[in-house]
Amino acid sequence: MLENKNEEGQHHSASAVCFKDCNNLSNVSAENAASLASMSDSDPIAGPSRLNDEAQWRPEHANFICPECGRSFSRKDYLVVHYRTHTGEKPYPCDNCDKRFSQKITLTNHLRTHTGEKPFPCDQCDRRFSQKIALATHLRTHTGERPFPCDRCGKRFSRKSYLKDHSRTHTGEKPYKCPICEKAFLTRSNCNAHYKNMHNEK
Repeated sequence: MLENKNEEGQHHSASAVCFKDCNNLSNVSAENAASLASMSDSDPIAGPSRLNDEAQWRPEHANFICPECGRSFSRKDYLVVHYRTHTGEKPYPCDNCDKRFSQKITLTNHLRTHTGEKPFPCDQCDRRFSQKIALATHLRTHTGERPFPCDRCGKRFSRKSYLKDHSRTHTGEKPYKCPICEKAFLTRSNCNAHYKNMHNEK
């Protein structure tokens, strides 16, 4: 049985469900592109024939199965949002710029970059945030919480991205290369600093 791993995090993540740049829909079939146009987060049952209840509902497991990768979800709307990672569909456009998004919540969060709205205040200081997840991350600076441990040395971090950067000190991976001299770095920030300092680029 496939587990419903991280399905809610994937559905609600502000960082986008689509894990790659999917603005170019050239690889999406015409059939999928047309049928997915009617799908929405608020209407989870609507969708292409490939996502009909009879085909995807698994009563023995009480979940829905993605026809592309086999991942399982407890709710049809979670499957609908996940399926867009395969098709590249982004049905929610921003009225202020040319960006599009795969979920309404991601569009809502993005719109605040235009309006400057920051509806999530910190109750420990005077800072405010445009996203709830940003507030949660900030609160760790007050509580000292570090929920992300390194499985190699036990060092703990307040952000998953910090843990990912740290993990490269164990693996030796240097994925960020200077576009001028091709020197490689563990982190993007170090690469950017090198680019500005060594190549006089601002």
